[in-house]
Amino acid sequence: MTKKLRVDLIITLLATGILSLIIATGFRNDVSYILLPTVASFSIFMIFSLILRARVGENLFGEIGFLYMALALIYTVLPAFTFLALNIEVTPGWVWENLAALLPSPYQLGIHLWRHVLFLFGISTGYLLFRGRHVPDVRAVKDPKGKDDLTILVLLVVVVGSILSIVMLSAPVHTYIENYTRFDHLSWLPRKFVSMSERMKQGFYVILVTFLFLNFKRYRLVTLLVVLMMCVFEVVFSFGSRIESLIVILIAICLYHYCVKPVTLKKGMVAGLALVTVFTAIEILRSYDFDLSMSQSVVAEHGMSPATELGAVYMAGFHLYSERSQGKIPPREWPMFFNDFISLFTPNNFTRWNPQYWYAKAYFPDAVVPPETLGPIADSAIWGGEIDLLIRSLVNGAFFAYLVRWFITRQEKWWALSVYVFCYATCIMTLKYSVFWHLNPLFKTFVPTILVVWVLRNLLPAKNPPLSSGRI
Repeated sequence: MTKKLRVDLIITLLATGILSLIIATGFRNDVSYILLPTVASFSIFMIFSLILRARVGENLFGEIGFLYMALALIYTVLPAFTFLALNIEVTPGWVWENLAALLPSPYQLGIHLWRHVLFLFGISTGYLLFRGRHVPDVRAVKDPKGKDDLTILVLLVVVVGSILSIVMLSAPVHTYIENYTRFDHLSWLPRKFVSMSERMKQGFYVILVTFLFLNFKRYRLVTLLVVLMMCVFEVVFSFGSRIESLIVILIAICLYHYCVKPVTLKKGMVAGLALVTVFTAIEILRSYDFDLSMSQSVVAEHGMSPATELGAVYMAGFHLYSERSQGKIPPREWPMFFNDFISLFTPNNFTRWNPQYWYAKAYFPDAVVPPETLGPIADSAIWGGEIDLLIRSLVNGAFFAYLVRWFITRQEKWWALSVYVFCYATCIMTLKYSVFWHLNPLFKTFVPTILVVWVLRNLLPAKNPPLSSGRI
């Protein structure tokens, strides 16, 4: 440990201690119950970032562990801000309305925030213990046979074809909720074709953007247009769903960081704030079927409240821990504990042991689709409580650390970069679903897609690239 790191850690700990003392002695209990775990969350994130930066230097923003910790912090701090600054009983939004219906006291809200603190502590500890110090360098990725140009062209055609297939087979959609039932009118075979097209689109999205950024000097404008069009399509076609467009943006940011220019912490924070603002605005518009006048009146009356998405992780966990404290957790089958692994061998429409569907069946039986996601914190309430949560968070951090080490040992391969970028951009899904969520899309979607592209590149004719087209 360097002298600078020791000084930074001591300053962070002292500042945390002093601030916590001021809060505990100078604020009302209902405020301190929320502020103390919030300060602890920031402190853990700062200590984690300082230690990780001492190891990886300017690569901090390219670390999946750093992004995941930042997202986990946001999903902790934004609910805390809502409890302090807004009245959740009148704050619009599905999550805040459901939370208010539980009649939580500030003490109960604070106790659950401490569970988020425990989660952050476990992730950071597991990641730092297993991460190591080596830093990826994708400049090792080469194209000696000059096949990237043809690969990009073929992938563009495949992506466009997949999108057209999905659009043409979709039923008319007029509301956000209908987005989830747009293919229910199809018979078995066409639905399987749509499912395959969706998987192809998701996998080829990542690989296409990877090759574009690996050749960013030649395809700068094409790359920016492709990323922009992907984001616009995902938001418009889904009637306001933001997760797919967020994944595309994170893919682009990660690839820009590694292939073009490192993203500084300051620029990353600015981009993060911009995304939160834009996605909150999209949610407000979506909630009122994109009626601009109605959306403006709601904002004028209630202000720009945080997106309900940012309270989703908190809400499900709070609810299930409340049920657990009263001994009211509904019956569950033991295979549900292993759903991440069982799902590798079952079709995606097999939902018997999916915790999200179990939760919807128990608490929202009339919902067309499960209205809530769960995540590791909520899952721990179903099974072993806080001890379970600590173990899950440690495994979560160690799993992402292993992913980075796996990538580093294969960093000269385009497919390893694609896998890492995909996991980096979709780490938010772990917060919303489960610790090993990535296993399903990796084995069912990404591995087959990579094999298809690998075979395709072997079939494409070789072309010696010009001397000026070296890697960035």
